[in-house]
Amino acid sequence: MTDGWRRLDARMLLVHPLETLVRFLPALLAVVFFRSGGDDNDRWELYAVPVLVAYGVLQWVTTRYRVADGQIELRRGLFTRQTTTARLDRVRTVDLTAQLHHRVLGLAKVEIATAGGKADALVLDSLSTGAGRRLRAELLHRAGGEEGARAATADDPVTTPALPPERPSGDELLVRLDPRWVRYAPLTVTGIASAAAVVGFVSQGFSRFVQERSVVREGATWVASLAWWVDVVLLLGVVSLLAVGAYVLTFWGFRLVRNEQGSLHTHRGLLTNRETSIDVGRVRGLQLDEPLGLRLAGAARLRVVTSGLLRERGGSDWLCPPAPDEVVTPLALRIRDDVAAVTGPLTTHGPAARRRRLTRAVVPAAVVAAVLVVARIAWDWHGSLLVAVPLLLVGGVALGLDRDRALGHAVTERHLVTRQGSLDRRRVVLDRHGIIGWTVEQTFFQRRAGLATLVATTAAGRQHYDLVDVPVATAYAVLARVDPDLLAEFA
Repeated sequence: MTDGWRRLDARMLLVHPLETLVRFLPALLAVVFFRSGGDDNDRWELYAVPVLVAYGVLQWVTTRYRVADGQIELRRGLFTRQTTTARLDRVRTVDLTAQLHHRVLGLAKVEIATAGGKADALVLDSLSTGAGRRLRAELLHRAGGEEGARAATADDPVTTPALPPERPSGDELLVRLDPRWVRYAPLTVTGIASAAAVVGFVSQGFSRFVQERSVVREGATWVASLAWWVDVVLLLGVVSLLAVGAYVLTFWGFRLVRNEQGSLHTHRGLLTNRETSIDVGRVRGLQLDEPLGLRLAGAARLRVVTSGLLRERGGSDWLCPPAPDEVVTPLALRIRDDVAAVTGPLTTHGPAARRRRLTRAVVPAAVVAAVLVVARIAWDWHGSLLVAVPLLLVGGVALGLDRDRALGHAVTERHLVTRQGSLDRRRVVLDRHGIIGWTVEQTFFQRRAGLATLVATTAAGRQHYDLVDVPVATAYAVLARVDPDLLAEFA
């Protein structure tokens, strides 16, 4: 290809027709079903197969890409030519995804995320696995080299230091999945949500045949005849197995490596392999997740705070799946060598913040308890429901106190640390140089309590990280320490 233009791998001609056929298979089956009783023997729906093949060939012929002049260009289209361009210093992450049929053919889909997010992402489907990895190295290398050392952009003012011209020969293995960690899968909201999605999908499919399938009817009748606590145990068992299955499918073979330039690379997946490469110059911090279930089991998980990750890729920002604390904490310290920020004590937000935590937890519990009492008196509901009243009140108080214990912040020489939450506790270690703006917010009730929410804005991760219900004087003190030049604007 002249002028540096390259084509996708020719083996994509086997992938695209297959994917398109699978996508339209329900419609084709519906057509075949409704025409099965007719007298017309002209199976015109079969003409779709050569059309799909021709469409794949057209895509391969008209799609080209190149890396030149400090940018990557992607051209596609025959009658309407579309050109997508991204500067290399805007490249944030490069994802290589290989589903089962990609892996059989030695192919991968390359997704290049830029500062513009999903709307400006470049997708190359498909390249050979080797070509995809070489392109990934080329993009991240050049993005951090001469082009990456240009003037900083408005949304990300910190530039990437120049990298040496040669590709590093070795990678540092930071963590590898231990199969024993699957025991933590049922203890996370993510695992339970995945299991619930599977249960919902299967039950919806069964519901269509419940009238015709006696096995399903008999099974439902048998479950209904069991004691309620047996049903609960069965449900927990099924959810746990499904959560473990989702964990294995998502994180099997997980490993995190760091090259000599500091860039982070993750590899994970059982049926669908996914490789994510994160430019070290775009990392703005870490997030340690400690949901209640993991905390009780002495475990946690680790995420990266960076820009450019494709948000629809669940788990792409995870540097470590749910794992023991003795694995997650040392890993966080290897990536951000600041003991005070990662494990140090935090400054609490005082009694006013504690009262707000208790109020927000106890009031909803008291309302539900009152509804149960009224239902018992007015509508003669079963008296056993009243057992839940003291449990709700005690649980509300415990939840409020736990949220108060979690609430805190710290400022170190290089980081701003914030932590909050109980059922889903998060500790964020945010690089101070990655903060690009501040907001001090006060609701009506916060003003009455002398509290405020200090919002640190960044181009990475969630885009903002909050110090919730912090005393007003403390909020401005944190702002003065982290960014004294901006303090005058809040005077």
